[in-house]
Amino acid sequence: MQPGPSRAEFRFIVIAVSAGVLSLSMSCGVGSIATSSGGGGGAATNPYALAYMAITNWGTGVTVAFPTTCSMTVSATGVPPSHNAYYLAPAGTGQTVVATTPSGIQLAVIPYTGGISTVNKVSATFNICPTKATSPTSSSMGAIGFISSGEVLFNPYEATKTVALADNASYTFSSGGTSYTASFIDQCNSHPTGGMGGSGSTWHYHGVPTCWTATVDGAAGPSHIIGIALDGYPVYGGRDVNGNAVAASSLDACNGITSATPEFPNGAYHYVLPLNTTTAQSSIRCYSGTVGTTITAWARQLKCTMLMAMLTVPGRTPQWAPALPPLPASIAAKNLAAKQLAASQDLHPMRKAPPHPQGT
Repeated sequence: MQPGPSRAEFRFIVIAVSAGVLSLSMSCGVGSIATSSGGGGGAATNPYALAYMAITNWGTGVTVAFPTTCSMTVSATGVPPSHNAYYLAPAGTGQTVVATTPSGIQLAVIPYTGGISTVNKVSATFNICPTKATSPTSSSMGAIGFISSGEVLFNPYEATKTVALADNASYTFSSGGTSYTASFIDQCNSHPTGGMGGSGSTWHYHGVPTCWTATVDGAAGPSHIIGIALDGYPVYGGRDVNGNAVAASSLDACNGITSATPEFPNGAYHYVLPLNTTTAQSSIRCYSGTVGTTITAWARQLKCTMLMAMLTVPGRTPQWAPALPPLPASIAAKNLAAKQLAASQDLHPMRKAPPHPQGT
């Protein structure tokens, strides 16, 4: 991990950007390159704008530009910096159900490569001179912010209206002599939306992106800016300026707090994604600042497109299932054959090969 800029380096970067003449190739926290260009229209003076302009820990493939002194455009490939070989996703018709979440979502195994590795690109322009609104605005489904790793942040809820981090499930199996654990939400608190088989999905977080904060902040260092919410206020991980865990009870209804951070030693309002939290406070439920209509419309386009329906079968517990059309006959036949083979061999779950993924 590249260490964060010292106080002297921070001051140099801010002054250079303020002059509106800086075009940087910045070293990222993961050893890659992100490009940032200085804003036009004069020198930036807003402290939030200066803080965003000084960020050097953008993820792989993230491009950042400052069209004006109060706007920041980010573009990213959408590819997660950390991911597993397999994931669990809502099981469609013909797929083998291997796990069920506490709320009843039936899940099947899908591979990352060839299954969900085709992801949507991300590009948006944010206001970086935020102002408090008269009253909070509830966050909607879809993106509620952008994380510097290159992925978007969602609110705490799944499409089923349940808290995502409290509705996880995992399945362990062996394939080719290697043991794998597939989860609905991975160890980084992230997963894709419903797009599978090359249709494109949006990788997103439902809570503190622990894999990314470990890169940016270290194992127990103070939290730095790791993202921006739709209203322009910065998003931080779950530690204060001294490296202590921020208690969820100390945050307001929108997960916000005014306190010192490495970027704002005298204190500033910002959002916090608390550590080890699986309640509705795991992510931002509302915005304290003013949110523009354009950025809101963009964010809603990235919401999960997997339509869910409550499946009710007489004598069984109601379960959530994707409201999807039937699989093509050829794929359904392959899935059925794989399921029948596994049943005939009476394989233990730890020795099963992963079920045949949809569309492959």
